[in-house]
Amino acid sequence: MSKILFIIDHLGCGGAEKITLQLAEYLAKQDHIIYLAVLNGQRNHYHCSSLVHYTDLQITESFAYGKMWKNKTLTHYEKQKIDQLLAYGFDLIITGYNNGHWLAPYLKGNVWHWIHGDLLEIRRFNNPLKQLKEHIRFLKNKRKFSKLFRNRNLITVNRDLENKARTYSNPNSIKTIANGVNIPFKYLNRYPITEKKWDVIFVGRLVPIKQVDHAITAFSMSNTNGRMAIVGDGTERQKLEELTKELKIADRVDFLGWVDNPYKFISESKCLILTSQYESFGLVLAESITLNTPVIAYNCSSGVEDIFHLQKNMKKYLIQHNDINMLSNKIQNCIKSPYAIHKETKEILHIKNMASSFLSII
Repeated sequence: MSKILFIIDHLGCGGAEKITLQLAEYLAKQDHIIYLAVLNGQRNHYHCSSLVHYTDLQITESFAYGKMWKNKTLTHYEKQKIDQLLAYGFDLIITGYNNGHWLAPYLKGNVWHWIHGDLLEIRRFNNPLKQLKEHIRFLKNKRKFSKLFRNRNLITVNRDLENKARTYSNPNSIKTIANGVNIPFKYLNRYPITEKKWDVIFVGRLVPIKQVDHAITAFSMSNTNGRMAIVGDGTERQKLEELTKELKIADRVDFLGWVDNPYKFISESKCLILTSQYESFGLVLAESITLNTPVIAYNCSSGVEDIFHLQKNMKKYLIQHNDINMLSNKIQNCIKSPYAIHKETKEILHIKNMASSFLSII
């Protein structure tokens, strides 16, 4: 039995928060003593079960929610709260996403920093002024990245992030651990009796980096008369709804909004597509595979690539980045002749393997 502390900015509705909570609760069910602390819980969306010892550190918003490149220090009172928490004597402490990493100078023991996404992303803009500002932002982040993670222990979710961490910092130790999934039993083993309401489903935030317009355009180009589901919400929603009208498919695209557990909708779809500019792992891909719904995706990271290499018959559905024509073609092929998902593939993606890797660093 181990005593583990997870520290995260908050329990908002992102993938990093979701996987942190799922791992914490899975380990708690395995009789480990699990604590989960948020820097500031004002933006919480998810909530811990009673199995996990939850605490809101109530650290100032400028520390908990500010940009990563800004220097962050705790007040005397906040330091005392951290010391009180550490007094429980943890075997493993995991900080994550993203301002939690700034607690490193205040933590003692077996501390590892969990890097969920690309903290050194460079976004591309056509506007020269915006691109200059982006370059300045990158330089600031690079400087702070090196400062934060020098001589620290790091966990990354894919090989790309591991290589970048080695390039821009000098970590003490680094370990890549792929995410895993733990879907409630009631949603599993429903195929083939599940009615397929949608030919295609997209699940994720409706924001530029997800390139949902590619998914909609590819669906419109595919030779299918079925329906498409879009589960999620975000700043691009109105723009995307307008796009469906321009493409004359608005009557066949269902915007279902944000849901905590999209498993039912994924099960009721013939295939799931991922069109992101970058996705460190693509948790929704693993969820879809576990639910026996085939996946199609842009090759946007080594984490996504590794998922498709788990099965030989999946590789041809990993598409060159931003190739909408090929995406449309693969949608049509997958709907017509969906590939089988092996039991062994689902076993590899189960959260138990991820949990075992975390326990190995104790």
